[in-house]
Amino acid sequence: MDVLNRGENALASIPKFIVQVYTDEGIVGIGETPRGIPEEHMQNAAPLLLGKNPLEVNLQNLGLPHGMDTAFEHVVHDIVGKALKIPVYKLLGGAYRSDIPVSAWSPHHGEGNPEKTAAIAKLAAERGFNVIKLKARPWDIVETAQAIEEAAGSDMGIVVDPNTVFGLPSVAVKLARKLEKHNIVCFEDPVPKENLKWYVLMRRKIDIPLALHIFGADIINAVKEEACDYINTGGTMHEFKKYAGISEVAGIPVWHGSGVDLGIMEASYVHACAATRNATLTSDIFSEFCRVDDLLAEPIKIKNGFAKVPQKPGLGVELDEKALRRYQAGKTRVVA
Repeated sequence: MDVLNRGENALASIPKFIVQVYTDEGIVGIGETPRGIPEEHMQNAAPLLLGKNPLEVNLQNLGLPHGMDTAFEHVVHDIVGKALKIPVYKLLGGAYRSDIPVSAWSPHHGEGNPEKTAAIAKLAAERGFNVIKLKARPWDIVETAQAIEEAAGSDMGIVVDPNTVFGLPSVAVKLARKLEKHNIVCFEDPVPKENLKWYVLMRRKIDIPLALHIFGADIINAVKEEACDYINTGGTMHEFKKYAGISEVAGIPVWHGSGVDLGIMEASYVHACAATRNATLTSDIFSEFCRVDDLLAEPIKIKNGFAKVPQKPGLGVELDEKALRRYQAGKTRVVA
């Protein structure tokens, strides 16, 4: 389904699945897959939960294959939360905060990138965002940062995410020195992540914080090497809390990354961040900023750079059935 607005066109071509599970007590749980999950995998995973009591399963480990666990984790937590009449963050241990700091987002636009990115940053500022994350390239990031400042003001923080294409520490260091006068929140993955010693070296040479987008054992390695200041991580809700816990022991704050997802998955991010002590950085939660429709009856509320944590039972959001049918690619398939 193509519901992206200001996102990268390539993302719109990678399918997602929306999952709805009906219980014999009339409770409906909803979920969303990551991008690119094959349909046959969904068909094979669904029967593994049929007939089980959601109140008796292990919420931290549903016993499903990797990739399948995300959507069905949403579903089961949504059902259990509705059955117990509590929001999901309470199933994750309780809330540390009721508002989650979030960022706006912009892809790299190729030709004319500084001006196009600045226009998105201006819109973000008008909608109350105070940080924008952008896909950065070494040949125009300095001009882009200047354009953002002129369009959105110097208070607009910039997360510079090159997806490692700065290539070498020497390039990252030179760019950092040119960008120091701007409001740069951090460099995320400026160079290949396999060589953590490069990150240790860059931390000695630049004042801009370094962030790594990593998971699992890679977090342990980064902590051991003292290779970063911040960590961007994700996974299922329980995986996010586990990965963030490793970071917290090392005194490293985290944010929740995304694949420019839709509303159900973003709702799960909000609950996970609420229940995670060190999720204090701006997470990649955009509501309808980057898309035509997030498929929610009521979008996640974002005001002054913060997303409001839903307080209704379960995930606290409802699927917009009309929007689902409008953007659906192909027929609905039901696993009996």
